[in-house]
Amino acid sequence: MNGPGFASPTFCLLSVLGFCVVLCFNKPSCLAQVYPGQRWATRTPEHAGMSPEKLDALRDLVGGRGCVVRHGFMVYSWGDQSKSSDVASAMKPVISTLLLMAVQEGKLKSVDEPLADFEPRLKSLNNGKDAGITWRHLASQTSGYGLVERPGQAWSYNDYALALYYDTLTQKVFRTNGTDGLRTWLAEPLQFEDHYTFDAFGSNDRPGRLALSVRDFARFGLLYLRHGKWRDKQLLDPKLGDMAVSSPLAADTPLTSGKGANMLPHQRSIGGGKNITPIGPGYYSFNWWLNRTNKLGQRLFVDAPPDTYVAAGHGGMRMLWVVPGLDLIVCWNDSKIEDHDASPGNPNTQCNQAAKLMVEAVLDGSANGSQASTTLGISDSRFTLNGKPAFLYGISYYGALGASEDFIRRDLDDLQRYGFNWIRVWANWRAFGVDAAAVDGAGRPITEGLEKLKWLLEECDRRGLIVDVTFSRGNGATGPQRLQTLDAHRRAVETVVTALKPWRNWYLDLSNERNVRDNRFTSIDDLKQLRELARRLDPGLLVTASDGGDLPSDELREYLETVKVEFISPHRPRDAQSPTQTEAKTKEYLAQMKQIGRVVPVHYQEPFRRGYGKWNPKAEDFVADLRGALAGGAAGWCFHNGAEHDAPDGQPRRSFDLREKRLFGQLDREERKTIELLRTVVRRPVLRSRTAEGGDSVGP
Repeated sequence: MNGPGFASPTFCLLSVLGFCVVLCFNKPSCLAQVYPGQRWATRTPEHAGMSPEKLDALRDLVGGRGCVVRHGFMVYSWGDQSKSSDVASAMKPVISTLLLMAVQEGKLKSVDEPLADFEPRLKSLNNGKDAGITWRHLASQTSGYGLVERPGQAWSYNDYALALYYDTLTQKVFRTNGTDGLRTWLAEPLQFEDHYTFDAFGSNDRPGRLALSVRDFARFGLLYLRHGKWRDKQLLDPKLGDMAVSSPLAADTPLTSGKGANMLPHQRSIGGGKNITPIGPGYYSFNWWLNRTNKLGQRLFVDAPPDTYVAAGHGGMRMLWVVPGLDLIVCWNDSKIEDHDASPGNPNTQCNQAAKLMVEAVLDGSANGSQASTTLGISDSRFTLNGKPAFLYGISYYGALGASEDFIRRDLDDLQRYGFNWIRVWANWRAFGVDAAAVDGAGRPITEGLEKLKWLLEECDRRGLIVDVTFSRGNGATGPQRLQTLDAHRRAVETVVTALKPWRNWYLDLSNERNVRDNRFTSIDDLKQLRELARRLDPGLLVTASDGGDLPSDELREYLETVKVEFISPHRPRDAQSPTQTEAKTKEYLAQMKQIGRVVPVHYQEPFRRGYGKWNPKAEDFVADLRGALAGGAAGWCFHNGAEHDAPDGQPRRSFDLREKRLFGQLDREERKTIELLRTVVRRPVLRSRTAEGGDSVGP
């Protein structure tokens, strides 16, 4: 291959003309029950909530032949729908689906089983280097097969490894030829209408190359869109299917050196070479391409919803698009698309222009599915927003999950008016009688709080705001929701990361002030395990852990080398000298990290504040601190608004208790003066949702 494969009432279920229909057209839950039978049920674009004019434009841009499926109905098509031909690298997710079927049927223990259990010759190849190749390595293009890297060490889009994958799976696991396996596990259950084969060019020319029609390929997409269910049967375990389209390779995965190593005798390729494209880390998941972001924060297709995933061949000439948030499938073959370089973050690629037309064609799309998203990334020692360098300039908002939606919206309006672009929210907050926790003390979900957190991320995503989601092992702020065991903490991380996976506008603070030797203390080893768990659940997630006070050099090294945080979050000392020290301290951190060999952003997530301790800082102190952070090269800074601990009953609590007054209604006179002065230091446009040009950013 030459490039990467990149309300009306509800009536009974009827069988009409060979297709399966639930006669309910306004309820998404009912629409999800529509499946093709011997042939597709059809609806007009207008009936499916789509613009025929936009679909005409999509057809003209793409060419070849294709089809559009929405809510389980065929709503638009062009070209010969019955023609079966090679889909190139777009066949790779089909191979990985057969892998998942093998696990489901007990033919394999798991996707992490060594391939050498079925291909023993790997055990001695390259002095044992390849003995550890697993099925997951092959499905993620990190096997190192035929290259010097060890399994899992580096990305290499490798069609020799793909041939090894296909041959071993079909011949030694299923013990059949590929077409027979396809027939048994997919073609017959999905009732393919047209000719299909894994020998697109004959049995002696690159076996494993899949040929099928666009309308049959769309059935395969519908199987994933329906989480592995086909009519009343669960063909694919939903956990396995969802894993396949939600486990992108870590964005910071190294690229192969390209240096070759021995392969098995007579090893063939399924199409191309062993190092076809550097594009993959951050996007590639069980041979699907997910519309996630790379380490620069660049989305694969900037105008497609973030939940989109595609099977792609020949630089986009042959593609299957699945867009869950829009209940949409688009498939084409032999098209005019030629995006062999992929160009993540580029709105002008043909694939992205096609994606834009797909989204514009949907006239009744949900906000979550069709709105532009905000993506936080990292480039060296800086943050990026939608791929552009940005300075995170934020404000404390700890008790947001206990506030009304009206208060939150009005506060977010003020945040943007003053130029702030991030807020901090605690995930296990239940203090001062404020019930604002997304998880309980055992790490289990609290439905109301978790749903509010998801709503908040969606609202901030629409506005272009970043959200800091923070856990604490336990102190006065968490109240009874202390995560006092590692198991509880792990469960909390799993609960929240899984729930927030669709969004890219947040980062996770594993443990607030984790170094303080009280209930907050979290060991370096615990942090390491928690960070590994979070990144395994969401490889693109940015993870940190905050420290109470300045970081000693030995602890800084542990954060970088052991925990492997994506950025550091020291909380500056709360004394009168602090603002004058910030610039030098920031430069010191950056110099120390350079000596260690890993430089990450310095994010001042929580400096000093008013109403806490003997020193009560003035507006000029906050301004000096922000100027010092900027001058020193920090990547982010927070206006840490106060709480009157020494006042009767500790009131007002400002960001701690947002039930009676919203955040900006509780600031004292000095704090209001502060935010007016601060926005003269960071003079940038208010961050908005991403535009077609890539979005605005707030930064120095």
